[in-house]
Parts: sequence; C-alpha cells; structure tokens
Amino acid sequence: MSAGQPGTGQASADGCGGPAGGAALPADAGHQAVVQGHVTRAGAAIQTGYARLLDSGGDFVAEVPLGTDGGFRFFAAPGTWTVRVLAPGGVNVDLAVTSDYGQIGAVEISV
Repeated sequence: MSAGQPGTGQASADGCGGPAGGAALPADAGHQAVVQGHVTRAGAAIQTGYARLLDSGGDFVAEVPLGTDGGFRFFAAPGTWTVRVLAPGGVNVDLAVTSDYGQIGAVEISV
C-alpha cells in the first residue's frame, strides 16, 4: 500500500503506510469486502489516533491513521476481524466486525 492522503497523492505526514482514514471507496466496491467506521468521543470525531485491523487469531494485518472525520477503511478478505482503535488518553478499544464480498462491515466506535 502506498502512503498518502486520500485523493491528493501526497505522503502521509505521520509515517504510517496507509492514507489517513484509509483508501477511498471505489465506485465498484460491490466486489470488495470492506471494513470501515468512525471513532467519536462525546459525539465529536477523534482525529488523532490509529485504527488497526487484526485477523481472527489476533494478528496484525493493517493500520491507518484516523481521518479528520474520525474515519477509517480497510479492504479485507471475507471473515471475522477485530478493529483496534488506539488514541491519545490511553484509548485502546477492540470491536469485532464481519466482512463479506459486496458488503461493508460498518462499525461506529464511541470512546
């Protein structure tokens, strides 16, 4: 995966390999298995932090910095995944999500 900000072609300033918020959702996403969501605190987006994708065995698969809207997106294989959110203030939250081809596994995480 190349580093960058979505739609800008610019490298991510924090050194993470993924673009902030994750890669843009293509028009033909019907053939993809997508895991995406938003992270909020008291209704406001958390903009500083990371979302990690862990496989069913708890192994690290991917990571993206949270977007300005607290959003994240991963393109994953069908199956059960864990999204781990790491943010300032000791935030470390895990949430299980299922993905399948042609579906968006959406999670909303309030910390």
